Amino acid sequence: MHKIIYSNSQEKTAHHNHLDALLALRGLACLMVVIIHCSPPRASIIYKGFDLSWLTFSHGAVAVWIFFCLSGYLMGKAFYTERYNSDVAGVKNFWKNRAIRIFPLYYFSVLILSIFVYPEILKIENWGYLVRICTFTYHPYIGSHPVLFNEALWSLSTEIQFYLLIPFIFNILRPRLIKLQQAIIVFGLIILLTSTFKGIIWLSLYHHIYQQMSYAVKYWYSPLINNLDVFLCGFLVNIFIKYKTPKLKDSDIIIPFTKLNISMILAKYIAVILLILLYLFSAYHLYSQELWGLANRPGGWRTSMTIFVFQPLTAIIVSFFILAFESESYHDFTRNEKLSFAAILRNPLRILEVLGTLSYGIYIWHIPIIYKILTVFTSDIPFEAFYTRVVVTLVLSTALATVTYYLIEIPASRWKIYA
Repeated sequence: MHKIIYSNSQEKTAHHNHLDALLALRGLACLMVVIIHCSPPRASIIYKGFDLSWLTFSHGAVAVWIFFCLSGYLMGKAFYTERYNSDVAGVKNFWKNRAIRIFPLYYFSVLILSIFVYPEILKIENWGYLVRICTFTYHPYIGSHPVLFNEALWSLSTEIQFYLLIPFIFNILRPRLIKLQQAIIVFGLIILLTSTFKGIIWLSLYHHIYQQMSYAVKYWYSPLINNLDVFLCGFLVNIFIKYKTPKLKDSDIIIPFTKLNISMILAKYIAVILLILLYLFSAYHLYSQELWGLANRPGGWRTSMTIFVFQPLTAIIVSFFILAFESESYHDFTRNEKLSFAAILRNPLRILEVLGTLSYGIYIWHIPIIYKILTVFTSDIPFEAFYTRVVVTLVLSTALATVTYYLIEIPASRWKIYA
């Protein structure tokens, strides 16, 4: 095995102002969600007789699974890099810091949206529904007569439920997965077992899931158990990196153009290409097979391709992307320059990190904004109405996310404890 080594002078510039690939991927996933929620029109982009409208049909489910896989990796990394101990005190700190990260903006948005956007939720007969929202047991179709609220919040409920399991998963796997071959086997078993469970649900509720989108969300899309494969695949990337990546020392000297250098660069290109192909494949399928946007088929995500293929495929591709971009800097949290306007001027690609940094706020606010502007920004040309809504939604949700980032997220983060 060849070793990547850096000299002291080269180390200062090797990662001086590079793109944070994972943060950029989070931003792109957020953009995918916003685009699909703005309801792209069908048959709106025709070039020389070819319908290219499917290019705008980013598969929202794939975007959410990207979030879940990234979350699984980052939560596992917090323990594998010993930012948290796995004892009682460490686990309490982990849960406390996750609450500090999620709760302030979440509950602030619930308050604001309940007053100004979805006041029906405050009626006494709907308080049970509000309790589910506040206790992270929410999904858009809780009861037989669901109350309209911010549908994006369901994924935060699923994430919080996963956070509760992370310390237990880590303590179970850490002493047992000590070889790369073991991690590969467990990786495959997780996908196989989850697919089997989803197959049982699919066979048991086939008619309901196929005919009604509410059943597809309630019994297949939103439950944590049906998303564990995505979370755990991201989590297991930590084991792949831990037992495969050499540790670097400050006094090491760089050896350029080694086989390891070339293979790492090639892996990054392959990872990016696979993500692009995943987007194209899933977008085309959503448009042509799931028939999203047709009058007699207003919803999607109910084909066997999405249920049995896209979810594990997303987990595998995103896990490979993480492995490709994280292997070199796994134990380094501070080397890259802090994101700033000056840093973006010197490396314009880092503007993608802005979306990633604000993704939590954008994700929280974009659906209520779409709900309010949907009837305002209209046009006789469907595609014009679509891209106007996308632009307005992005501008308003980014502006609101920026405000809440500086007024809520950053102040709350100062209460985090890592000791």
